[in-house]
Parts: sequence; structure tokens; C-alpha cells
Amino acid sequence: SLENVQNVGTSEASSSARQRSMRPLATLLCTLAPSAAALPIGRRLAPALRPARSIVSACTAADGNTDRMATAVSADGSVSAKAVVTTNLVGEATRLQGLGGLAAAALGRALTCSLLVADGLKDDETFQVNFNGDGPLRGVMATANGALESRGYVGNPSVTLPANAKGKLDVGAGVGAGTLAVVRTKHLPGADGPTQYSSITQIRSGEVPEDINYYLLESEQRQGALAAGVFVSTSSGEALVDNAGGAPAQVVIGGIGGGVAASAPASNGLRVEAAGGWMVQLLPFAAEESIATLEANIAALQGRSPTSLVRDGLDGRAVVELLLKGLEPQFAPDKPVKSIAESCQCSEARVLRTMALIPREELEAILKENEVIEAKCEFCGTLYRSTPGEVRARLTAD
Repeated sequence: SLENVQNVGTSEASSSARQRSMRPLATLLCTLAPSAAALPIGRRLAPALRPARSIVSACTAADGNTDRMATAVSADGSVSAKAVVTTNLVGEATRLQGLGGLAAAALGRALTCSLLVADGLKDDETFQVNFNGDGPLRGVMATANGALESRGYVGNPSVTLPANAKGKLDVGAGVGAGTLAVVRTKHLPGADGPTQYSSITQIRSGEVPEDINYYLLESEQRQGALAAGVFVSTSSGEALVDNAGGAPAQVVIGGIGGGVAASAPASNGLRVEAAGGWMVQLLPFAAEESIATLEANIAALQGRSPTSLVRDGLDGRAVVELLLKGLEPQFAPDKPVKSIAESCQCSEARVLRTMALIPREELEAILKENEVIEAKCEFCGTLYRSTPGEVRARLTAD
């Protein structure tokens, strides 16, 4: 039964939510539906003097990036499956934002899930999640679009907490109780551009994939399953896994090759060794035989988390083959996941527009109190520096 698939493996969180129906086999999978969202750029004014970080140094392009998304549909059209490796993406975010292990785990899960949901959308259609919890992480935001561009941040990147009862990073406690806000944008017939939709629901666990899954279960009523995780190690070689479940022993399905994802560069003594996730979804009129096969395949993966699969050398395509074993998967071409360096939309013009929104009296106080004004992109870490005179001149000219 997939009813017990709550946390898969040693370094990831997955979710299975139950929906009551007249078709028992279909009720054992959780709901996930593609949706979309806005891509806001988060910045804050930083009055303290620090060396400016250039876009080149802050957003180094990831040559040899092995992060890719694989998608397939079963031959009978009953099931779709996706799997993505995000090791480089999560490592890049960890490095640029100086994340600790707990923040890297939370943000990595959110980025991975957002990419899985956004895959298949049009390039400018987006999906965004914002966890507004009362935990010490002080919020987690992630967003992705159909071009597989993604970014996000956490409110408190350096927070540490004791391990949970299973000896793992306690992401749920880090996020805390509160609300999950989802913003989607999607093209509608006759509209000039994407239309935005916003919804808010309660955070159920703070484990990220489970919360997103339950949200999509309630709002989209599509049955499926979602898993995502991050495996982080310290400079001393100690493994910090982001959440573990007591998964039962399982049959390892071997013999499937795949590209090995290189570990992301170290940040603050941490190294993202592996990150990734997968998603399956039942399509309309799914055959009962295919549902049973999918259930058996997911049950067989209970002892292998997404990150353990990546560390074993499996790429997204190999993971999809495990999920759709016996269902003759029909693959679409794999797609690269864009790095933050490729997709970050920060610029001087956007910084000035942000400054222009500050009440005039407050802005003047900032300009008078500081010899240099800095604005920092929350996503890529780029610092933009200007003197008060330059800021006044630019704002006046604009």
C-alpha cells in the first residue's frame, strides 16, 4: 500500500495524501497538479559598507551542469512521471546565500518541488510557494517557471536546530506553523498575458513536499505522489540529511545507468552532495492495472530516497524508468535546469524601481545617514552600490 509512503529513504521528504473515492486503488496516491506562479525579485537595502559582489563573481555559470529534468508517460496513457536532479542548483543557492544545513535542506526541497510542478508550463507561466511559518527559518520562498528557471530564499539562512527524533535535520520545526501561500500564473484564452491566481492554506507539517502535495490535493484533485530531498555534508565529512523516514526494506531495482551529478562546491564548510526529486501523476481514465503497477514501483523505492538515487549515479531518466517499470515509458527529450546565474532577473533598473517605492522621507533618511547605499538581490547575492548623489540623480531622471 502507498498509504504508508510518508518519508522515503534517508535524505529526503516525500508525501502521500489520501483522497476518498469509489475507486480504492486510486485513493492510495496523492494529488499533484501542474500550476503556475509569479516571479518576484526580493531585495533589501543594506546600509552597511561591504565589498560589492559583481554579477560575474556572484552568479558564476555552472559549466558542466548535470541538473536535468526527465519526463515520460506510460504507453497506455495512464501515468505521467518526472524526475529531476538539482544538485548544482541547490549547491549554487547554498553558496550564494551562505546557507547553513537546515536552510539548504528547506530551500532545496522547495526549489525542487517548484521545478517539478512548473515543468510542462509555458516559459512565462510560473509556480511559487511561500511558507510563512513561525519557525526560526522565518519563511521559505521558491518559484519556478516552464523554462525551468528557479530561485528562492529563506529568511534566516544560518539558523541551527537540534536534530529531530530520527537524528535528522528538523525542517518541520524550522518552518513552523503558519500558512502556505501559492501564487500561479497561467495563460487563459483571449488574455494578453498570464493571469495570476493566489491561494492560502495552512502548513500541515512544514516538511515542504508534504505541504505542497496536500495543497495540490485539495485545490486540483489530481492523484499522484511527490518526493524531494537534499543531502549535505560538512567539511569534516559528516553527513547532514534533511529528513528521514522509517522506510521498510525494499527490493533494489538495479542495472539502470545514469549520469553522476557532481557535488556542488562547498559553502560555509558545507557541500551539497546530492539533491533531486520525482513526481508521478495519474492521468484521466487511468487503467487499474497501471495504477497497481505504479503502486508496486513506488513501494519498491521506499528504501531509496531521491538523494540516494542521485548518489548512486542515477539521472532523472533512470529514476523515471524505476517509477514506470513495466509501463513502457514514452520519454520526452530531457531538459536542462537553468542555474541561478542564467535566470536571475536582478538589475540596477529594478533596484531603482524598488527604491522609488520607499516613502520619500524614509528614503531621504537612508541617503543622509549613509555614504554608500547598497541593495542586495536575495536570490543571487549580487550587491548594487551607489552614492546618495547618484541615487538622487537617477531617481530624479527617471
